[in-house]
Amino acid sequence: MEIITSVGIILFLYFTYYYYSYFTRPNPLPGPFPLPFIGTLLQIGLEPHKWAEKNLNDSIDIWEFYAGPIRVIVPCDAKYVDKIYLSYNESKSLSKEAMFSKRGVAIYDEVGIQNGVVFNNDFHKWKRSRQFITKVLMSKKHHIEFLNSSQKIFKEYEKQWDKNDIITLDFSKWISLYKAKVTIATVIGQPLYNLPSFDSISRAASEYVAMFAFLVFAPKIIISIFMFFGFNTIKKESVFLNGTIRSIIQKRRDKIMSGSTPNFNLLDLLLITNSSSNSEGYIEGEQPMNDEEIETNLAEIIAASIETTGNAFCFLVYNVAKNPLNHEKLCAEIFKIFGSDTNSMVTYETLEKCHYVDALVKETLRNSNPVPYNLRVLDGDDSTDKFHWSPGTWFLIDNQRIMNNPKYWNEPMKFNPGRFLSEEHGGTNEFSNMCKNGYVPFGGGLIICPGRNIAIIELKLLAILFFRKYNIELVNNESIKYVYRTANQVHDFMIKISQKKKNNIVYNSFGFKDQPY
Repeated sequence: MEIITSVGIILFLYFTYYYYSYFTRPNPLPGPFPLPFIGTLLQIGLEPHKWAEKNLNDSIDIWEFYAGPIRVIVPCDAKYVDKIYLSYNESKSLSKEAMFSKRGVAIYDEVGIQNGVVFNNDFHKWKRSRQFITKVLMSKKHHIEFLNSSQKIFKEYEKQWDKNDIITLDFSKWISLYKAKVTIATVIGQPLYNLPSFDSISRAASEYVAMFAFLVFAPKIIISIFMFFGFNTIKKESVFLNGTIRSIIQKRRDKIMSGSTPNFNLLDLLLITNSSSNSEGYIEGEQPMNDEEIETNLAEIIAASIETTGNAFCFLVYNVAKNPLNHEKLCAEIFKIFGSDTNSMVTYETLEKCHYVDALVKETLRNSNPVPYNLRVLDGDDSTDKFHWSPGTWFLIDNQRIMNNPKYWNEPMKFNPGRFLSEEHGGTNEFSNMCKNGYVPFGGGLIICPGRNIAIIELKLLAILFFRKYNIELVNNESIKYVYRTANQVHDFMIKISQKKKNNIVYNSFGFKDQPY
């Protein structure tokens, strides 16, 4: 009886403190009413955007919810993110003092994922990883190698379509398998050693990305229960590709040390730069990356590449298939630049000439961004617009609502690639007048996505490879289906693919049928 009484008193005191803190919080904002221990989990689950769509009107540009006891601020307007996406100090160098530079939270460290670029709160280690990975992923040489490798793999996959008049498939599954093979080839290289099937890799990538949403939104007490009943085992087995990445690192290092010629993939470059005999790639005063850090960076890049680019391309295909005019303009530009040869190689130089394809990709990332939110944790006292915040405040920046805000975009819900084209190329030139941080498909600030350039290149390449040779038809006219798990994961996206028949139609520069040839 005394134990029950004591527990009751403790709970009463906790509830009293909890709600006293809630009702006296600074800057109270709209949002679901929280419950002790679980916060607003019952109201929003793991998908805050669905709650916001149903319960918030368009005039509300900042709101809040609770992840367990932790208050999470959700800015939905560009005016709030100027400070959050600050990258540089007054000397124009990467600023360790940037107050919103952290994305990792305490629970991430407990499951062992704070050794890469995405969730690393150790500034020096993060900067070292970022410096090298960005240098590789942003280099023109890597882009060219990536283009060549991707097209080779695409040709292997499309052989099955060339044997049939019409293929019906779940495109969300197909693109995930294709992306798994491309990513492994360009990040880890060949041979694949003991890697599981590409189907297993694509599922592992999905689980890896989904894990972050669970760790952010689920109360710590629930996460602790999952960890107790084997969450760590699931993480090691499923997330890190069945535990093979570490083995691959060791085997590849042995081969390089034995004289094997390094290839231009991320793994080989990481091993060469961080070998004991090479100090040229080190940041002064820093130690080389260890195997755990290399493993985490590879896992992050593999999972992010498969999930974000694959889902983004599903949205692109959907919007092109739904809009005949967009399809016509896309095919017109492809024909103008590449001619009637549907099997010619797409080069880095020809890709740069594709203005409409570029605009199509950018509009896809604006209208249907695969990563709608960006988590940041305030490291000190700072302010956003009229609000002042205390250290430790969480911010979940709603990039999707920012990029669909009618204050900044004309008819934002309309899919219109022309807003990213100049008037010279038949567009409205709307993007050139965009406010700062009004277009943030890859986040911003210190930890902006290092693979943003390669993602755009790949989306442009895929658009050309598909739509210059194939007709794509939606099996039904329903809205595209997706669920939010850190990324918007598309599912059950059924399409019909058939080869185009050669015709005698050419197009003018604005994408309309002109005259026969």
